[in-house]
Parts: sequence; C-alpha cells; structure tokens
Amino acid sequence: MGIVFTRLFSSLFGNKEARILVLGLDNAGKTTILYRLQMGEVVSTIPTIGFNVETVQYNGIKFQVWDLGGQTSIRPYWRCYFPNTQAIIYVVDSSDTDRLVVAKEEFHAILEVCFCLSYCSTIKFKILVMCFMLC
Repeated sequence: MGIVFTRLFSSLFGNKEARILVLGLDNAGKTTILYRLQMGEVVSTIPTIGFNVETVQYNGIKFQVWDLGGQTSIRPYWRCYFPNTQAIIYVVDSSDTDRLVVAKEEFHAILEVCFCLSYCSTIKFKILVMCFMLC
C-alpha cells in the first residue's frame, strides 16, 4: 500500500507542501488511511464527526491532510474546505455495494461544485477504491 501512496503523492506534488482533502461516504476508510499514513499502522477508529486534520511527512513530501466526516448531514459543508486545496482523494468502499450509487452521486456533486466555483483548474482529483477482503 505504501508504494501506491508514494507514487500518488509524488506525481501530484513533487517535493513541497500541499493541502489534501480526503472525502467519501461514512465508513469508507478515510480515517484509517489518514492514520495509516501518519503512524504506519492501522488503528481502531470511530466515526468522524466534523474532521480530522494531520500534517504528514511522507517520502520527502509534507502535506496537510483533512479527513472530513462523510455523514449525510456533513457532506454539504465539504465545499467550504475547497479553497486552497491542491488535491481531493475520494474514497469508495467497494464492499459497500448498497451505497455505490450514493458514492457516485456525491462524487458528481463535488465535481459540479468545483466547476461552478472554478476550483477544478487548481484541484487534482484521485479516486481510491478500498476493497476489504473478508476471510
């Protein structure tokens, strides 16, 4: 998993500081990704009410990662975080097949807001599909 993030962030930013939003529906794995990057291990998390923000140094890249809560009531406020953002990583839990349509609709809503507010020219998008194998 580390090599994926290395390539992703190197291709996006090179060696500089960046502000990244991690968005997705609730329980998609956003907070797990954030703390895996920061601490190098998977930790037990609880649902994010509001946001988590951490500065992470990763392979010479320093970035501020904003993990925004994905509950229905919080999603309309995501747009408030778009200014001064260099990238959005949209996380989809592929095992949650009942909500894949909702995840798609929310991603389209993000793109619509970005185009309306002219942020799409400055924000790079990546979609990260999380697949958890149950044994």
